[in-house]
Amino acid sequence: MSSEIKFSADCMLGKLCRWLRICGLDTFYSRRINDPDLMVKAQKENRVILTRDHALFNICQTKNLKALLISHDFFEDQLKQVFRELNIHPPFIISQRCLDCNEILQRVIKSEIQDQVPPYIYNNQEKFYQCPICHKIFWPGTHWLQMKKKLTQIFEE
Repeated sequence: MSSEIKFSADCMLGKLCRWLRICGLDTFYSRRINDPDLMVKAQKENRVILTRDHALFNICQTKNLKALLISHDFFEDQLKQVFRELNIHPPFIISQRCLDCNEILQRVIKSEIQDQVPPYIYNNQEKFYQCPICHKIFWPGTHWLQMKKKLTQIFEE
């Protein structure tokens, strides 16, 4: 997978953004950013703008900004479109990127987060990761297996 590709997703693509982050792709997303600021950020950070907005896509083209017009309604098809059109190989490992902040998660010592996770989780998991921005705790539980299964289904179709 090409880790150099970074994205800026417009406000209509929140679920796609989440799944791109699950795949390990650096994806900026904000429900509150306006189109001009989104374009400035994308240009400064060399990001591909993902949008369903034809007007925004057309402006990006006139300004020579990298952009992809997402043509599908469902995130599974959107994800396949992004991977296909940008020649990205499907991931089969779940990323260690915060799904909320987009930051790379940091491995933490289990004993340091004991009071921050449910006792059952603490007793049954060995690896824990924390977002350096929002401090949310992540662990490779059954939800990671479900995400991997979903990705496999999406990319095998």
